[in-house]
Amino acid sequence: MKLIEKDFVVGGAKCGTFYAYGDVEPELEITPDTPSITRVLPAPYFYEKRLFFHLIKRIEPGIKPDFPNGGFEVRDEGGALRSFDLDQVIIHPHVIKHQKTLDKMVRRAEKEAKKRERQWKKAARDAAKPKNKTGKRGRPALDPAVKAAREAEVTARAERSGGRRGRPKSEVSTPKTLKPTGGKRGRPSLSLEAIAAKAQAKAAVRARSGGKRGRPKRK
Repeated sequence: MKLIEKDFVVGGAKCGTFYAYGDVEPELEITPDTPSITRVLPAPYFYEKRLFFHLIKRIEPGIKPDFPNGGFEVRDEGGALRSFDLDQVIIHPHVIKHQKTLDKMVRRAEKEAKKRERQWKKAARDAAKPKNKTGKRGRPALDPAVKAAREAEVTARAERSGGRRGRPKSEVSTPKTLKPTGGKRGRPSLSLEAIAAKAQAKAAVRARSGGKRGRPKRK
């Protein structure tokens, strides 16, 4: 058994291609005696190992106008009805343990997975590399006009500074004037009433304690 591509022709014009089977082994062929619940494998889904299709019926050539050459009606795992040509459907290799076809499916799937992985890694490497149109390594050379302008600017700056580095000292000095705040610094003074109340409270505390500090002794 091998997977082939056939031309999809509409009105005498080629509109693309579709997958079909060629040189199918007799044990994989679907005959009129094949049960309608048999698991099958349509050619467009040959490498999709997780999908599940089962046979509904086989349409012989000339029975239905929509299928003048015959075909198959199958149902997918979601319940949708799909139609294929007679050379597009075989019995699923898992049903009869057809190891030769199973090996083809595994090998092709592994090759495609490794190919995709190599493409992803190459795309990641290319994206990480800086864009270099010249093909040379390192920083690209400056344009001669830009280079001459930069050198002229460096020379002019050196002449202005006398060869000294850094910002030149300003020759204009602005004297600092202190502005008065208009008030005294520190905590504001207490009023006479507050001073008298504070002295009275202190005298009352001293009268109770007899002039002694700390907590009185317990009798």
